[in-house]
Amino acid sequence: MGVGKIVRAMSLRPVILLEAIRFVFAVRVHRGLRPSAEYLHWRVHTAYGNDMSETTPEDVIEFLRWRRTIRAVS
Repeated sequence: MGVGKIVRAMSLRPVILLEAIRFVFAVRVHRGLRPSAEYLHWRVHTAYGNDMSETTPEDVIEFLRWRRTIRAVS
């Protein structure tokens, strides 16, 4: 995953960038500052059905949009 590409893509979408900051704080509270390798492995496997997929900026932005929508209806 190219973190720089993801950050650049989010910087063009301020609402998504704000949601990313919320997500980082939510993860930090529950799992420490950085999620474990096992958690990230599980997330990639459940999202793509295998362990070899590369996360794209579009995937991250779509996840953050979904998360924002879910928070709005909760």
